[in-house]
Amino acid sequence: MRLIRILFLFLILLSLTPFPAQAQTPTPPAAVRVVLDAMSPEERVGQLFLAAFTGTDAGAESQIYDLIARRHIGGVVFTRANDNFTGDNTIAAAYQTIQTLQRIEWDASIPPVAGRPRENSYAPLFIGISQEGDGLPADQILSGLTPLPGEMAIGATWNPDFAEATGETLGSEISMLGFNLILGPNLDVLESPAGSDGGLGTRVFGGDPFWVGEMGRAY
Repeated sequence: MRLIRILFLFLILLSLTPFPAQAQTPTPPAAVRVVLDAMSPEERVGQLFLAAFTGTDAGAESQIYDLIARRHIGGVVFTRANDNFTGDNTIAAAYQTIQTLQRIEWDASIPPVAGRPRENSYAPLFIGISQEGDGLPADQILSGLTPLPGEMAIGATWNPDFAEATGETLGSEISMLGFNLILGPNLDVLESPAGSDGGLGTRVFGGDPFWVGEMGRAY
């Protein structure tokens, strides 16, 4: 009986002993921490948002100019539906638009008096795009880039090397245009081969979770 009481008291004391808290999120690198510390609260909040915009006009009176220069958004997403890719020379036009947007972000970090960016406060915009391959309707840029297969065609090879080669080609080409955020690949798993899964069609690697994961990792 005494042994049971001692054991009971031991368990109570053990339950009252504080344990070191486990880190819930990784500590950001020092360079990132410096940039965040230099930002105002408005700038930090703005970094959480990616915005879409219509057309290619980024003049001082445009909405996208206001979102970048005054609302401090973290980035933008280009889509064909919003007419972000226009003209005969789509590639050159997209490159120029991206350079203009990044210039707005740079200029917004320069105080009017000092004439130079606040130390460590400049963070380039995320410039995002979804370019899944196989042309319409999955691709945003329809000319000027290497034609690439869709995800279903890649998945049908059962070879992650093809996924890796496709991802490397796409990443290399769009990064040269100024894109630094790719919204993809699609990692949904097709449950019905009859194509009734919400219109996913050929925009997935396949119906096997393991192989979808392998292809996505290689991509």
